[in-house]
Amino acid sequence: MTQDKHQELGLFLKKKRASLTPEQVCLPTGSKRRVEGLRREEVAELAGLSIDWYVRLEQGRPVRPSAEVLLTLSDALQLNRKEQEYLYTLAAQRLPGETPESIKVSSGMQQFLDLQNPYPAYITDHEWNIIAWNQAALSVFGDYSAMTRLQRNSIWRSFMDPYMEKLLDNWEGHAKLRVSQLRMVHSQFPENPGRTELINQLLRHSGKFENWWNEQTIAGTPEGKKLIHHPDVGDIRLSYLSFQAEELPNATITVHLASDTESRQRLERLLDNKIS
Repeated sequence: MTQDKHQELGLFLKKKRASLTPEQVCLPTGSKRRVEGLRREEVAELAGLSIDWYVRLEQGRPVRPSAEVLLTLSDALQLNRKEQEYLYTLAAQRLPGETPESIKVSSGMQQFLDLQNPYPAYITDHEWNIIAWNQAALSVFGDYSAMTRLQRNSIWRSFMDPYMEKLLDNWEGHAKLRVSQLRMVHSQFPENPGRTELINQLLRHSGKFENWWNEQTIAGTPEGKKLIHHPDVGDIRLSYLSFQAEELPNATITVHLASDTESRQRLERLLDNKIS
């Protein structure tokens, strides 16, 4: 790192520290705050660093933070994806590869999901794990918050959760599509222990998955529409959109919309019952 980079890194940290309020990081406000935003010692404590070391870093001194330290600073300062990439570039470090456990959904992204209510919305990572959701998604698809990470995997649920087979009108087309997607990704990137274990579990426990996995060509239903048979309110017709955001380049955001007035009313009823 050059001296200019050290100073630029320090200025960036200082700017981000000033942009946060104690409430945003769950710290008491207090009545006598002389600095704008957070104090240096507060950032150091949130990141698990010594105050002296953090001060030197913010002052542009010649210290070289590790990739692990940069990750704790990113969390403490609530950096979005682009800011995190910039931080790592300034420190001449490589951003670690993301895993399902390391992908962070920001408060702003969670607010976006919540604003979609009563329409179900969720985020999946690149291995089809549900990593964030809104209340409407819980009402329709099940309580993700009570599931293990394996149970939140969309492909695993397609074959191992009886609720999904009853819920989806065209379950077979949906399940075949998931097998096709899994086969395509695994053929391109086979060196993934977690995905390999998922496939082995499904091969052991689901005869239908085994049959379709061993087929060379698998026809599935096109994505975009769903008819679901909800046990509490009856049939709901949905269309849905899936897209990516710069903040989460390795994840997919999916928002479901009601295809007709009756379906919208049933979604609203489900959400009202869930909240009450």
